[in-house]
Parts: sequence; C-alpha cells; structure tokens
Amino acid sequence: MVATAMKMTRVRAARVKVDAGRSRDVRWARPNHVRRPAPGKPRPRCAPPAASTVPTPATAAPSSSSSSPPQAPPATLPPPEVFKAACNMSATKAVYSFDKTLVLGFLAGALIGIGGLLSSVVSGSSPGLAQANPGLASFVKGAIGLPAGLSMVILTGGELFTGNVFIMISGLLSGRVTATDLSKNWFWSFLGNFAGSVFVAGMAFLAATTASEALTAAVTKAAVSKVSAPFVTLFARGVLCNWLVCLAVWMAMASSSVAGKILSVFVPISTFVTLGFEHSVANMFLITQGIFAGADISIKQFLLGNMVPVTLGNVAGSAIFVAAAYWWAYGKNS
Repeated sequence: MVATAMKMTRVRAARVKVDAGRSRDVRWARPNHVRRPAPGKPRPRCAPPAASTVPTPATAAPSSSSSSPPQAPPATLPPPEVFKAACNMSATKAVYSFDKTLVLGFLAGALIGIGGLLSSVVSGSSPGLAQANPGLASFVKGAIGLPAGLSMVILTGGELFTGNVFIMISGLLSGRVTATDLSKNWFWSFLGNFAGSVFVAGMAFLAATTASEALTAAVTKAAVSKVSAPFVTLFARGVLCNWLVCLAVWMAMASSSVAGKILSVFVPISTFVTLGFEHSVANMFLITQGIFAGADISIKQFLLGNMVPVTLGNVAGSAIFVAAAYWWAYGKNS
C-alpha cells in the first residue's frame, strides 16, 4: 500500500511538470498567422496613417453662415429707393407722439429763422451791391442763409412742415400711413414751426441784430412786400418754392454723406430764394421780424395776405410735383 501511494505521488508530480512545460511553450509560441521573414529580406514596416479627411479648425473651409464685414452704404440711392425711404420715413413719423413732433417742429422753425436772419443781415447790409448789381445781390441773398437753415434742419432730424408734405403724402399714396396720421403730423409740425420762427424773431429783436437804420429799413420793406402781393401770385410762388424745397429733401435723402446732403440742399434752396419764391415757414420768421422792426402789418394781413396762399401753394407744389409724380413713377406698381 505504501509503495502504491508513493508511485501515484510520483505520477501526479510528473503530470504537473508536463502541464507547466506546455503552458510555457504556449506563452512563448509564435502565432501561426505571423511568419518570420525570409533571410535577406527587409522587415516590413507599418504604413503611415492615412491623412484625415476631416478639416481641422485651421484649415476648415469658411462657413457660408460666418459673419462677413459690414458693407459700406452706397454713396447715393437710386430714385426708386429714395421714394421707398420717404415712405418708410412717413411710417416712422406717424408713430411720433404729438410733443415730439411739436418740439422737433419748434427746433426746425427756429433753425429756418436763423437762416432767414442771416440772409436778412447779409442782403440788408449790402445796399450798394443791390444797386450796382441786382442779380448778384439776389444770388448772394439766396446762397447765404436759408440753405444753411435747411441743412441744419435735415442733419438734426427736425420736423419741417413743408418737407413733411412730401414725406407724408408719399406714405399716404403708398398705404403706409392714414389720413389721420398725415393730419396730426402736419398740424403739430406747422404749429411748432410757427412757434420756433416767432421765438427767433423775438430773440433777434432783443439782440438788436437788425437795429441799424439800413437793416431796419430792409427787413420792414421785405415784410410789407410779402403781404402786398396778389393771392394768385403768392400761391404760384408757393407752388414753385416747395417743389424745389422737397427736391432738396429728396436729394439729401439720396446722399449718404454730410457733404453730399449739404450740397444737395444748397442748389434748390439758393435757387428758390434767388428767384423770389415764397416759403411759408421762412415767412413766419421774415414777416414777424418786420413787425418787430416796426412794419405796419396786422395779424389779418399776416395770415390772409401771405400765410394762407403761400401755405396752400406749398402743399400743392409738393403734393403734385414731388409726392404724387414720383409715386406714379416709382411706387404705383410696387
């Protein structure tokens, strides 16, 4: 029994040794699919990884949705775009509160009054030029004063009644504003213009700007002549005047530069003043200035003898020859 047990022990030990050897051979054995290169042949190297087709952030193509630098506005707008801009402006003005329109109207009337004051001082201080060369004197009067006034109005966003006639009727014809919107804008801008013009006339009187004998005579004569012309004459002068004034507004809207806007204002405004046409807002100042200087003009003469025919002419000239004409050309079928 003892011998048999010892024999079985030796057999188990031999089996363990064989199993251990087999495990060692398997661990160090080369896989069947990997073959040793033949003698004399170079060992194959790993191929470099294929280039990625996914663009990196540095080399990625720019996306179509990436933001591009803002484009500069065009130097000038073509006429159809100017008319569209006028219609858009009418919608903006329609939502102004009455006090905003009134204040901007006051400032516009005051600036037109300052331009009229400058024109009065320059022309009234040059009686020798008027006698020697009336044509040049008229041009100087037109070139200095009111162009500056309207330039300041446009560049500061003032509410000028005569310009609003063109803007609001354009919007009305295009369906952007209602008749009520138009009426409110005209009423408050006209009232503000009147208040601003009278204010500047009073301030100029207190400042003794036209207190010299020559200037007093010049401004009183100009005021009396404005209330002495026939109704039809004043109406026709009003038509021609605001036709040109609204073209100045149109041309200023077409330009994107300050210099372009000023030049656009200068040409039509200097033309209407030189030719002696009548502008209702300018007359608010010029006639009041004459009254303060001693001109014998009643309120009735002021209103019925000038303001009514000139204002009606201003409305007709702008409505027919600017707003309606260009709506027919550029806005009727758009």
